[in-house]
Amino acid sequence: MLEIEPTGIEAVGDDQRHGSPRDLFGVWFSANAEIATWMVGVFVTTLYGTDLRAAAFGIVLGNLAGFAVLGILGTFGPRYGVPQMVASRLAFGRAGNVAPAGLSFLAGIGWFAINTVFGAYALQTIAGIGYFVGLAIMLILQIVLAVYGYNMIHAFERASVVLLAAGFVLLGSVTLIHAQWHAPFNVHAPLAGGGPIAGFIYATALAFSYATGWIPCASDYSRYLPRASNPRAVWLYAFLGCAIPCIALEVLGAAAVSASHVNLASALPTDAIAQLLGSGIVAKVVLATIVLGTLTANCMNLYSGALAALVAFDIRVKRALAAGAVGLIGALLATGGGHPRETAELYTNFLLLLSYWAAPWAGVVLVDWLLHRDLARDPDRAPGFRAGFFAWIVGLAASLPFWNQAWYVGPIAHAQPQVGDLSYYVGFIAAGCAMALLSLRRHDDAKAARGELRTAAHD
Repeated sequence: MLEIEPTGIEAVGDDQRHGSPRDLFGVWFSANAEIATWMVGVFVTTLYGTDLRAAAFGIVLGNLAGFAVLGILGTFGPRYGVPQMVASRLAFGRAGNVAPAGLSFLAGIGWFAINTVFGAYALQTIAGIGYFVGLAIMLILQIVLAVYGYNMIHAFERASVVLLAAGFVLLGSVTLIHAQWHAPFNVHAPLAGGGPIAGFIYATALAFSYATGWIPCASDYSRYLPRASNPRAVWLYAFLGCAIPCIALEVLGAAAVSASHVNLASALPTDAIAQLLGSGIVAKVVLATIVLGTLTANCMNLYSGALAALVAFDIRVKRALAAGAVGLIGALLATGGGHPRETAELYTNFLLLLSYWAAPWAGVVLVDWLLHRDLARDPDRAPGFRAGFFAWIVGLAASLPFWNQAWYVGPIAHAQPQVGDLSYYVGFIAAGCAMALLSLRRHDDAKAARGELRTAAHD
């Protein structure tokens, strides 16, 4: 555990395989039991005005859909022994995979920066220190965990499960008492222009987007499992480890808005906790939970971001050096997190952007798996481009008119604001359908070519 992981993006050998699918529950639970998960629910209600019951329903739907896909992709780990963005070459090809791997690298940096900001807020409140001092402490701890790698991360995540669960149970016990479940849609929310239906769709979108942020690294934490690991067990423990904390914390975040008198659209995220719990020992325990949750999430963001960088840029530097470099870049971004309103807007826009590229990527990889799951394939022998790259472009193009966020509003979203942001649905389905059509056509062409060869040989 105290040895720095020597493996980079190459396949893990059978002699290095260890662990059980059950280990995935603790890893994914701890990674998602954090303040950024809670803030998804906060933003659903405080920014989009969604009523609490619609927010809860949308949160459940978005998480179930997103993490069902993550569980499937997690089965790639025992099968191929490589990180998720290496396995992505099976659908995209080696050259075609560069773009999604690069975006995954950027997403890792973005998640690291955003989570660090929230953790630094909490540490600032607990210890009474400046934001930048808290930021520096968080950065050092997170980078150390990521540098040591897979075994250290697994051990740290498993050890954190009970503490994280206990801390957020304390927060939930107070929040649910004061939550106003019958409160109507808030027409005065900053981004409430679409109405109640749009609020529900945004709730689903943000929950799905958060889940989508983890999908491109699903097999990073299962690739050391023995090759004979039961795929159903891998799926189940990864799915439950993600879905349980995300649904619970996002619903609690949405409930906290109605239970608190703090305007979270323009205040520190920790202000609602202080208003709900006061400044006593219970509040400090919950804030300490936030700090711990930041560490559990961000060591994985750094680790996967480093792996994605190695894939995207096809470089052969040590994984530990890549993790340190990703951490430094994310640290520079996190220095701008001292402005709460800007951080809230950046976070929600960032979540939606994740769905714009990652949802069609997930649709491509999922369909490729459905069509080829019984075949033995080697990601390292993939050609330059495969059908998945072109299907991904189709999905992105199809989703563009439905984009609906502060940075860009597509023509369909502009004309129909009441339906919210449908881009993630459209991108996922369009890319998956395009992948199926391109793959079947390729199969038919190959079959026809084989028939022509047999005819020529017969003649």
